[in-house]
Amino acid sequence: MRDKVGVLLLYVRDFPGMLSFHRDKLGLPMSKIHPEKGYENLVDWARFEPNGSTAIEFFTESRHGRSSVLPFPLNNAFVIAFKVEHIDAAYAELRSREVEFPKEIGEEEWGRYVHFKDPEGNRLQLYEPHPGY
Repeated sequence: MRDKVGVLLLYVRDFPGMLSFHRDKLGLPMSKIHPEKGYENLVDWARFEPNGSTAIEFFTESRHGRSSVLPFPLNNAFVIAFKVEHIDAAYAELRSREVEFPKEIGEEEWGRYVHFKDPEGNRLQLYEPHPGY
């Protein structure tokens, strides 16, 4: 077993909408890597490389006319959690970019967090761990 996740692969239906949300609203940095043969960068494939963490790749739901068998949205199948140093600042920045949060920042023993969704209903989270977690 490996000790690090290298890339998270997501199939998306509305590629332009998902690209715009994650690149422009969330501000995720784009990769300089080009897709494999058969895909076109920023048309039906995109790779984000958040600083020092796991890369995220988007693929169109179907490739060459073949539909994926996965239901959309994948409610409760996963949550992509973005670790931040200052959750209040990250929360304020995303709200200024019109990202909608259904609840305010919450707190648990391990740290502070807030959930939101992307345009396809996938669950996302910002979290700031307390020291020692």
